[in-house]
Amino acid sequence: MPTAREEFIRQTGLMTQAEGGARIAGQILGYLIVEGAPRTLSDMTEALKISKASASTNARLLEMKGLLRRVAVLGQRQDAFEAVPMPGVQSLIGMAQRFRAHADEIERIARGFSEDEAGARARVEEFAAFYRQSAAFFDEWIENVTRSQGPFAATGEKEGDDEHA
Repeated sequence: MPTAREEFIRQTGLMTQAEGGARIAGQILGYLIVEGAPRTLSDMTEALKISKASASTNARLLEMKGLLRRVAVLGQRQDAFEAVPMPGVQSLIGMAQRFRAHADEIERIARGFSEDEAGARARVEEFAAFYRQSAAFFDEWIENVTRSQGPFAATGEKEGDDEHA
């Protein structure tokens, strides 16, 4: 019978895969969440029974999405990765940013429609409004979650934390 740790890592992999991502990326995120400390690619390959190339590719993907951060560990030559605080909130922040950028681009395109294409322009503007309203919804959601967790929950900073000053 799998341990709770193994089950969580497996489940985060399946959830990520169900959302269109790589299962290994989800497993890496789950592993780093339960570990709660930086881990090297070698640590990941050993713990998850994956290749170093797969660990590297998926860790970098998660880093680009803002769910992991690369850290230097004293006394080690290899970089390590750790899960950011509240990775779900970081995911929402990324979605809000992407949706806002989509709205901006669609609105820019909508302005290019001529007056005799008013119907098409209105439909395109409505599509942009969906993205703009969704970004605002994500912003509210982020605010609600972080308000319940404290003012620095989404950034991982702590009040008086000199490292982030």
